[in-house]
Amino acid sequence: MSDALVALREIFSECEDRRGRTVVVSGSLASGRSELLHAFCEHVADSEALLLAATGSYSERSVRLGVLSQLVHNAPLPPEILRSVAETAAGRTSGEPEPFADRTPRHETGIIQEVCDALLKLAEHRPVVLAIEDLHFVDQASLRALLYLRLRMRSTRTLLVLTEWTESFTTPMSLRVELTRMPHQRIMLDSLSEGGVGRYIAKTLGPRVAARMAGTYHRLTAGNPMLVSALIDDNSTAGENGSALPVVGVAFEQAVLTCLHRWELGLVDIARGVAVLGVHASPYLIGRLLGSPPDSVTRGLKVLAEAGLLEDGQFRHPAVAALVLKNLPPDEASELRTRAAELLYEHGTAAIDVAHHLIAVDDVPGPWAIGLLREVAREALVVEDDARLATQCLVLALRHCTDEPQRISVTAELAMARWRTNPSAAIRLTPLQDALSDGELSDRDTAIVVRNLLWQGNHDQAVKALACLHGGSSRPDPQATAELDLTYQWIYGPRRIRPNHPDDLTVRRAGSPDADPWTRAASLLSTTLHEWRRDDLVESSWHLLSSSRLSETSLGVLATTLLSLTYADELECAASWCDSLMAEAVRRRAPAWQALLGSVRADLALRRGKPALARTYARAALDQATAQSWGLLIGYSISTLVMAATAMGDYDEADALLQHTSPGSMFETVFGLRYLQARGHLYLETNRVLAAFSDFQKCGNLMREWGIDIPAIAPWRGDLAQVHLKLGDRAKARDLVNEQLSRPGAVGTRLRGISLRILAASSEGSQKVPLLRDAVGQLRASGDRLETARAMADLSNAYHALGESGRARRMAQRAYEEADSCQVPSLCAGLLDCGAERSAEPEPAVLAEPHHTLDDRLSGLSDAELRVAAQAALGYTNREIGMRLFITPSTVEQHLTRVYRKLQINGRRHLPLELLQNATDLADTASAPSAAPVPIPATAGAAPQRQAV
Repeated sequence: MSDALVALREIFSECEDRRGRTVVVSGSLASGRSELLHAFCEHVADSEALLLAATGSYSERSVRLGVLSQLVHNAPLPPEILRSVAETAAGRTSGEPEPFADRTPRHETGIIQEVCDALLKLAEHRPVVLAIEDLHFVDQASLRALLYLRLRMRSTRTLLVLTEWTESFTTPMSLRVELTRMPHQRIMLDSLSEGGVGRYIAKTLGPRVAARMAGTYHRLTAGNPMLVSALIDDNSTAGENGSALPVVGVAFEQAVLTCLHRWELGLVDIARGVAVLGVHASPYLIGRLLGSPPDSVTRGLKVLAEAGLLEDGQFRHPAVAALVLKNLPPDEASELRTRAAELLYEHGTAAIDVAHHLIAVDDVPGPWAIGLLREVAREALVVEDDARLATQCLVLALRHCTDEPQRISVTAELAMARWRTNPSAAIRLTPLQDALSDGELSDRDTAIVVRNLLWQGNHDQAVKALACLHGGSSRPDPQATAELDLTYQWIYGPRRIRPNHPDDLTVRRAGSPDADPWTRAASLLSTTLHEWRRDDLVESSWHLLSSSRLSETSLGVLATTLLSLTYADELECAASWCDSLMAEAVRRRAPAWQALLGSVRADLALRRGKPALARTYARAALDQATAQSWGLLIGYSISTLVMAATAMGDYDEADALLQHTSPGSMFETVFGLRYLQARGHLYLETNRVLAAFSDFQKCGNLMREWGIDIPAIAPWRGDLAQVHLKLGDRAKARDLVNEQLSRPGAVGTRLRGISLRILAASSEGSQKVPLLRDAVGQLRASGDRLETARAMADLSNAYHALGESGRARRMAQRAYEEADSCQVPSLCAGLLDCGAERSAEPEPAVLAEPHHTLDDRLSGLSDAELRVAAQAALGYTNREIGMRLFITPSTVEQHLTRVYRKLQINGRRHLPLELLQNATDLADTASAPSAAPVPIPATAGAAPQRQAV
């Protein structure tokens, strides 16, 4: 603009040569014509010249002599002339500007002549500058006056400066064409270049901001001076260290509105069409939407692009689209969006784009929209994991459904969508139960109802629905029915006696010749727990985990199989699978999934002897939803949290959690069993022995009543045995533990190790040590560090009772290290009293190759060396090791010497506890064939591969 201003000043300086001149300043929308003219007028005002200025207006195009009236308002003309012009402008208006014709009123022609002659007479004494802004909006009568003046000013000191928009929706007027056809000088205003924008910014915001932000400002404005100036105003307080993107504020919004509303109204409508249609905006569709000719729309789009608002048919900044729609009255906005939805649907646009318009207006224009909304909901839920969009679509579709079967189906779909984010909202869709009773639901919709009934705790209704699904005339999807059976098992336990549902229904189906793999795999999880066929349990769990994609329908399957793996002592594998599934649930934005899997992850952490981690996981799971949204599952997380707090000695927190939990129908589920177990252990630790007895006894009664008396699910006999030990009845405790060990579901190493520790507590002094040594080995192999520490602490006490103080101190030290890693201060304090040292650390011998890991060094031991070292780590003497392994004490000594050298340690007190795991593996390999290993996912979300057996 500075170059154009210099040119105008030079032209003005040449007015003294009595050569009248005309200058036309042309530019696109908001290209800076007004700013240039105003700057030039300020320059003229400081001179001796007479400045007369006027502005054309779209709203005053029909006012006759309106611009001429502005022009001469402050001119030193005779009063009668000024009065005639003002009266004509005030009294002659019409709805549309008149075309140029010979029908000009005689008195109007006389006024024009008088005014122009008077102006030319003024130019005889000093230069006269006539500045007319927006020539394209000047009324016809004023244009005739300017043309009259232009023809007679050649030999006068008159300068006529006109600004003109290069594009206009108005039909080209012959007067304007005639006026600009005559000899004149033209100044074209182009948009600012990126460098020009940078210089503009530097004047206000400084050179550092200009260097950093010039490109961004230019990209958002295309160099439009008005928009650039507005952005600078909005960011004038940001300083040199402002944000990476400029702030779009009031100034920028006002500049946009000025661009759109200052000119013809058609631009505003076209901008609204672009904002509503978005990426689908095209001249054809905008024309259809607005009822305008495509040629007119194309021209308007070009103007908006030249003004810096559009790029490739879209707004350069999303704030502009939002602003255009914000200033649209609500009724008009709804009508426009509804028309856009219909138009896009007819045009074959993607259904999701049409759905967004329908959701925005919260209405459907016809029956076709209901089917489209359901289609979008399915796509959103299955492909995009967008439960919020799916819910919005289905709520809108349901509100406008008139066909009852369709309403039922949409309601079922809505329950599925809501379950992912808010299970309690899905449960409240109870009208489906009436349709279920009347037999009006499809198998798919029946499965949705069953799942919600199970979550709600409505056992009897769920069982009836399951029976209908299994025994119906149609052949239901085997995967769907297997998923429901496993979800039932997870909540109510395997093969529970069901009212009106034969207990062996699933088993019979699994045993039939035409049973499908899904039914067989689901049945195996139940039967193998009762009969404890570990290999089959692991194998079935692997197939179900590998074949089940994380979804609303598979959550129960995944939870059941993860816990089944823990029963089979595959704790690390189950934890890795759970972490992988949890990462996927987070990625797919499903709070309900995260809550459920978080509860399982907390349980797994507790079973691995990590109560602090379990408490963290359980709290995070509970934070995912309100208590109302949890349904029965809240008992699962609360129970884990209570057990973790109890293990860490935080009894007040555990009590508070129990006070704020209302079990209700939870006691009819497996979660209720776990709740009783957690509360019983809190009572036991806080010396409320009789209350603990009642909880453990009730747990056992329920398990026997339901036909799921499986110690792996809840070892209530071992818990009850600890109560009897508190009461001094060691014989009763011993009988209970022996009964627990004799049951099929109690052969897992963790459960066996815990049982052996309790059995040792009920035995005589001389019998305690071998039982506890065996318990330590079993628990170490299971991966439960807390129970291992407890068994080691008991073994230390047993050694001390036998007078073996050295062994007692060494075992206490090992137990302390384990308990400290589990963050159980109460156990650590007791071990310090037994001789453990708080800061005791192994003293590795600095021999060679310190960079080798412990696993590397353990792998260098032979099988014989591993067996001997493991027995030594348990505290056996050389003679006792020789007797147990049928070798001489001298051979034991030789093996240990080689072990110390290979492990780079100084003696038996530094033998690592990892030896116990290896020793257990060797024993299992020698005694019985092992189960097929279950692969562990390498990373979260990765699909694990089956390992060769």
